[in-house]
Amino acid sequence: MKKRKETRIKKRLLVDISKNGLDQMGVTVNISRRGMRIITTEAIRKRSRVQILLAADDEIFSVTGLVVWKKKKTEVEGEDAPMGLGIEIEKASPEYKKFISAARKKSLPVAKKSRHC
Repeated sequence: MKKRKETRIKKRLLVDISKNGLDQMGVTVNISRRGMRIITTEAIRKRSRVQILLAADDEIFSVTGLVVWKKKKTEVEGEDAPMGLGIEIEKASPEYKKFISAARKKSLPVAKKSRHC
């Protein structure tokens, strides 16, 4: 798996995930121009191509991506245990890219720990 090159922005957004005509809802944990982490209740097979609609700021953004990892949250029991999905973005609308740029400017950079402290 390739190492992530850009910092993700912590952002909770409602998403609609569509795969082969089947839709399910989810919520983002973090987002970037190249990827996102989503929590949902239904598993999607790794390497599946998905269409995602994100609702933010009275707009809906369209993204096509590939599920690169999935992880079941083990501390929650039952059928509705949340699934974590890692999505690599393959195609995004220009509006989504503008939204990410604006969100990045609003979020404060995370300070890196110094090795000399």
